[in-house]
Amino acid sequence: MEPKPAPKRLSRMRTRSRPAAPRRAVSSYAPVIVVRPLRPATSSTPWLLALALGSSLCMLAVLLLTALLFTYGYYQISGQIVPGVRVGEVRLEGMTVSQAAVELNRRWNLETHLLVTNGLGAQAAVAPADLGLSLDPLQTAQRAHEVGHGGWMLSEMGQIIAGLSRGYTLAPVVTLDENAACAGLQALSPALSQPPRDATLRLEGDALVAVPAELGYTINLDQTLAVLAADPQIVLVSNYLQVILQPVPPAVTDVAPAIAQAQRLLDTPARLQVYDAITDESLSFDIPRQSLAGWLAVTATAAGPQVALEPAGVARYLDEISASLGPGRYLDSARYSPEVARALSQGLPALVIASHPATSYTIQPGDTLLKIGWKLGFPYWMILNANPGLDPDNLLAGAQLVIPSKDNLLPLPIVPNKRIVLDISRQRLWAYQDGKQLSEYVISTGIDRSPTQPGVFQVQTHERNAYASVWDLYMPHFLGIYEAWPGFMNGIHGLPTLSSGQRLWASILGQPASYGCIILDLADAKWLYGWAEDGVVVEIKT
Repeated sequence: MEPKPAPKRLSRMRTRSRPAAPRRAVSSYAPVIVVRPLRPATSSTPWLLALALGSSLCMLAVLLLTALLFTYGYYQISGQIVPGVRVGEVRLEGMTVSQAAVELNRRWNLETHLLVTNGLGAQAAVAPADLGLSLDPLQTAQRAHEVGHGGWMLSEMGQIIAGLSRGYTLAPVVTLDENAACAGLQALSPALSQPPRDATLRLEGDALVAVPAELGYTINLDQTLAVLAADPQIVLVSNYLQVILQPVPPAVTDVAPAIAQAQRLLDTPARLQVYDAITDESLSFDIPRQSLAGWLAVTATAAGPQVALEPAGVARYLDEISASLGPGRYLDSARYSPEVARALSQGLPALVIASHPATSYTIQPGDTLLKIGWKLGFPYWMILNANPGLDPDNLLAGAQLVIPSKDNLLPLPIVPNKRIVLDISRQRLWAYQDGKQLSEYVISTGIDRSPTQPGVFQVQTHERNAYASVWDLYMPHFLGIYEAWPGFMNGIHGLPTLSSGQRLWASILGQPASYGCIILDLADAKWLYGWAEDGVVVEIKT
């Protein structure tokens, strides 16, 4: 008998070919979702977070401390200046004391400039040393090195931390040399001072009017030095100094009493005479009234204000005249402007002697120094002296020689109204005064082997009876006019006499006979000796 099969159970999940119709009631076999509230975190979570944060901070602190210890150790061992240390804008970190001293000296003492002002618009830039200021580079570098060195470890570390975080600025060690500062301020005084302006006169139309005085000012050296000495460091650090001024009163404040005197000066015709002693040429210039008025100056004297002419204005006028003279001559305005101003102020004619510049000469084939000197009117030794290193026995054709100024032949003040002229070829001498011939004389000049030097010379000496030891000659009424060579003067004199008493050359006057001098009859030589004072120009023509 076969066993009966067990009855089949229906599965809770059935497969349908189409969706079932919705039901209102939920089958007891459908899954049920239960939503439970989250449970709060346990009380141990904050401690874990704090522990992790603290661990990180400890690790960071260890790293920082390690880095600080490494930095501290490195700078202690190397001896270098610690980070962040600077003097002004000069960073010194990583430098040795010597390196820092060199850099400080370069930046502060050599490259720095101070602005010095008077507070009224005038200013000047100078080096610190010009005012006696100096940063002491070695002491300043040693101070910089002391930061982070030579103290307690914690203190040194604190200084290193301060340098790393915000920098460590040191003041420089500054010294002041008051003597140098005084000299520097005196040198700056012209640029920072204003001289007072005296009351003066000005020509407006045809009328003279008074120009009021103006107060001046200059540096008060004592007070300005006191400012420097009180705090030289702040002057060097700031690169700025304002000097202290003191007023300078004008010397002349009232010109009314001088107006009549100035009017007389302007009403007097003013004339400038220019004389060229080399060419014997005179030039005359009438000075315009307007020019004179521009040179007026009033000076204070015990007798009251006095009118004069300013040399500076006269010098400008002389420079204008000089430019019109052409090449080869000029007016020395610096030399003659005071003399001209003085003469015109006294209503006198003014005289200026023309000057002559040095020139050059190109050596020609066959030239010797003697020939060149003869041609140009110079004793040969003067040309030799003007050309150091020149070999007179080996002149190179085409080479350039410096020829000194002809003014060297006229060392004494010129006597403008007298002149001696002599002609070698004609063996004659003439004396002129105020442009008129006074006399003519027969002469004897030098023989061929010892000729008389042509040129423009000057009476330089008077000797009643000169002695020439070379020839054992006495030369009566000797006028020395040029040095044939240094220390040996050629001149004009009467018939010579030997020491034995024998008179020479009386019978041959009118032809060359001497060793370079110019010989006259005894009476003629005596007259010329008394008439020609030192300074009279002597022109010797060929």
